[in-house]
Amino acid sequence: MPNDNFAFLLPVILLIFGCTFLVVGRWGSNQAKSWGIGYLLGAAAFSVPLALVRLPVQAQTLTADALFLASFYFYGGALLIRFGRPSFTIVRRTVALVAFAANVYAVIVAESLSAELIGNDLACIILLALPIALSVGRSQHIRDKALLTVAFAIVLETLVRDIILIVLLPLPGGVDDFTTSRYDFYMQVGASILGLLLALTALAAVALDTLELYRDAADRDHLTGLLNRRGFERAVADRHPRKKTGAIVICDIDYFKQVNDKFGHAMGDRVILGLAELLKERLPASAFAARFGGEEFVVFLPAVTPTEAEQFANTSRLVFANIERREMPPDYKITASFGVALAEDDDRSIDDQIRRADAALYAAKEAGRNRVMVAGQPPQDVTTPRIVGGR
Repeated sequence: MPNDNFAFLLPVILLIFGCTFLVVGRWGSNQAKSWGIGYLLGAAAFSVPLALVRLPVQAQTLTADALFLASFYFYGGALLIRFGRPSFTIVRRTVALVAFAANVYAVIVAESLSAELIGNDLACIILLALPIALSVGRSQHIRDKALLTVAFAIVLETLVRDIILIVLLPLPGGVDDFTTSRYDFYMQVGASILGLLLALTALAAVALDTLELYRDAADRDHLTGLLNRRGFERAVADRHPRKKTGAIVICDIDYFKQVNDKFGHAMGDRVILGLAELLKERLPASAFAARFGGEEFVVFLPAVTPTEAEQFANTSRLVFANIERREMPPDYKITASFGVALAEDDDRSIDDQIRRADAALYAAKEAGRNRVMVAGQPPQDVTTPRIVGGR
């Protein structure tokens, strides 16, 4: 078989991808590191006939088998990391060790090429098929589905190859005859094509994940983990590009400058974090919150009634005002004021709704703070009702 070119090119291709994954892994991607180690081990496995030519054939075979098992162990590990599944380290290592022990018997004792190939390939199938089965229900993006499809194709190709070339068309000779067998040729062809596809798919998935990670970081407030203004506007556009529904709630911590002046900025940060956590805990499904700067927060409540929006704001106000702060005197209370605005048909953008909510917030401040007011309606206030921004 004319497989000399494959014997040289395939390790080089795998080596390049392995190094590429490891470079990407330096940015913090554990799955990229696992892919990288797997591809480097695969490159080493295919290089054994060239690099260890002076060793006995049995030693070459067992070395290659161990490297293939290790490479598939890391491929499977990369899938498990990507889809957030348990590592099943003990199970997967046991499969690899048992398979290698069986290979030692097949090569040294039985001197059976067919038994060695079937045993090693079956273990590689298990090491990859198990993570695929555990990850199928967790694929959320097209890139995830593509990655699992290519991985499954590798499992299927290995299984079909073994059935046709080993079971239906038994291999002649022993271990010494492997490098001249049709099995070796087709294995390298399949590894070249599917290994390349798997590497490209996995690399694209990791790259897109990294881009989304940086985009998410750019859209979030570093102190609270909430969205920032840019992230808030993007989230509104993505979820409701044409619908003018929902309520905007703006809240602002009362006399926050005094908190910083009396207790320091570290305490001020803790107060901000307290309100942020409170809002996150109380957000209904599909709602999201953002810190627009300083002590001001904006919440988007989709598809809520005026009463529901008012209840959210007023309950949040009451809970925040009653937080126990042991670092402060018992009689020192920190409160927040809230402004609420519902979407209106003539709103040109979300900014119009935010401006009305901001006007309602200003009215709450003017009315004495620690209260909720609703734009365009009599304010839902425990003390003094008044109309803000009516139309």
